[in-house]
Amino acid sequence: MKRIYKIITTVSVLGVLTIGACENGLQEETFSVYDENTLTKPQHGEQGVRGVYAALKDNGGFGYYAGYLYWLYEYPADAVTTAVTARQGVQLDQLTYDATNAAINDVWTSVYRMISRANEAEALIKKIDYVKNGSSEQVKNQNIGEVRFLRALAYYDATSLWGDVPLLLKSSSEFTESDENPALTPKAEVEAAIIADLEFAESNLPPSYPPAEVARATSGAAKALLVRLYMRRGEWQKAADKALEVMNKNYDLRTRAEGGIVSLFDTGNRSDNEFIFVLKSSNEPGAYGINSNSFGINSTPWDLNRGWGSFPIHLQFYSLFDKTDDRRNLLTGKFTSLYGQVISVPKEFGGEGGTAPDTVLATYVYNLKYPHVNNYNYAGFNNVTIIRYADVLMMRAEALNELNGPNQESIDLINAIRNRAGLSSIQLASYSSKAALRDKVFEERFKEFFMEGRRRDDLIRWGRSASNGSNPLLKFKEKVVPTLRNPSTYSDNVDYTVYPYPQNEIQSNTSLEPSVNNGRVK
Repeated sequence: MKRIYKIITTVSVLGVLTIGACENGLQEETFSVYDENTLTKPQHGEQGVRGVYAALKDNGGFGYYAGYLYWLYEYPADAVTTAVTARQGVQLDQLTYDATNAAINDVWTSVYRMISRANEAEALIKKIDYVKNGSSEQVKNQNIGEVRFLRALAYYDATSLWGDVPLLLKSSSEFTESDENPALTPKAEVEAAIIADLEFAESNLPPSYPPAEVARATSGAAKALLVRLYMRRGEWQKAADKALEVMNKNYDLRTRAEGGIVSLFDTGNRSDNEFIFVLKSSNEPGAYGINSNSFGINSTPWDLNRGWGSFPIHLQFYSLFDKTDDRRNLLTGKFTSLYGQVISVPKEFGGEGGTAPDTVLATYVYNLKYPHVNNYNYAGFNNVTIIRYADVLMMRAEALNELNGPNQESIDLINAIRNRAGLSSIQLASYSSKAALRDKVFEERFKEFFMEGRRRDDLIRWGRSASNGSNPLLKFKEKVVPTLRNPSTYSDNVDYTVYPYPQNEIQSNTSLEPSVNNGRVK
C-alpha cells in the first residue's frame, strides 16, 4: 500500500487538481498535500472535485471505467470472451488468472488512486471558507458529496472484486504509521462506510445538472448506487424502497419513439434521461479532463471498422434473443466487411446464415453498445454507462420478488424493459414460484445489460438467492463452465466471488502475507 499512499501530491491550479500517484520511483516521503495559503478559494475545491472525476478514467483509454474494470466484471462471465493472443484477458476469461495478472493489478491501483484523490479533495474542500469567498455552504457540501459519492463507488468496486479491503478515509497528511501499511478491513465495515458516504451524497447533491455536465453525480446517482449495494447484501426491502425513491426522481426509459434501446447508445446521445451516472468521454467543456475510452475500438472487429475485436461475444449469447428483440441489434448479427464480404451469424444460432464465397459465417458476434469511428484512435467520444434507469427498474422487480414472490409490480417493471425492446408482455399467471420469476429477471438482465459490467455480480447474486446463501457460485458455475475452452480450469476449491489480491500490493504492504490469497487461486 505504500506505493499508493506514501506519495508526493502535486496541485495545479491551471487545470484539474492532480492528487495521488502510483508509479515506480516515487519518493517514500509524505509532503503537505496543498498550500493552505494558496488554495483557499471555492474554485480550488471545484478543481479538486474534477481531479477525482478524472480518476474514473485513470491512465488512458484502458484505465478503470474506461476499460480494465470491465475486463474483471465481464471476462469471467458467460457472454464475453477474448482472442487467444490477449494473454491477460485469456487468464480472466478462462479462470486461469493469479495475483500477477496485470488487469487485476491495474484495477486495484485505479480504485485506490480514486480513493486517494477523494480523500485529499475532501480535506482540501473542508478547509476552504466558501461563504467568505462568495459561495455558499450548499455548494461546499455539494462538492464534498461528489467526492464522497466517487469514493463510495470505488469502494463498491473494491468490495465486489476483493471482499475485505483496506479502508482509508483521510488524507495522507493525517496518516499514522499503521496507515502506511493498512490491514484488510472486513467487508461489512467497508460497506458501512459506503452507506455513510452515499447517504451524505444523496442529501447534498442536486437532482440534476445542465446537459453539458451530465457526468456529475446527482442525488439520484447516490440513491441508485445504494440500491445496487442493498441488492448485493440481500437487503431486499431497503433495495426496493430506495429504488422507488429513484423512480420518483423523474428519470425514464428512452422510448421506441425516441429510437429506443439502440439509439440510447448512439455516440450523439450524450445526456439522455435514462443515464443516471456515466463516464463522460468527451473533449467538450466540462468533461473533467476525460477524453475517450477503449470500448469502441475493442468492441468491434477489424473487418467491421478497423476495430481490435478484443471483446468477442459467444454465438450462444446471440441465440438467446428473439428475432424481434431490438437489443439483438446491438450485436453484429450481419454486416458487410471492409473487404466486401458479408459476415453472418449461422442459422443454428438464430442468424441468417449464408454460403461461400459471398458470405462468411461468423464465429463470434461483437458488441455495438460503444460505437467506434472508422479510424485507428481509441473510440468515438461516447459515454460509458455506469448506472442507468433500466437497472433500477430491474433491481426493484427482483427485490419485490424476493420479498413477496411473483407479483404484478415486478411483472410490470420487467414488461417496461421488454416492451421498450419491442417484445410482448409476460403474464403473472406464467410464474408460479419465486424461483421461476427470479430466473426470468436474470434472463432479462443478461440481455439488457451485456457489456455494462453487471454480469459477474448478477451471477453471484443469483446463486446466493437460488441457494438461500449457501452457494453464491451455483449459477456462476452452471453458466460459465460450458463456455470454458477447458472445463477443468474451474475448481471447486477456488472462491471465484473474489479475486486474488495483487502481487504488487502484497509485496509493498507489510500487513499482507502471500497466504492472503489462499483459496482465491488454484
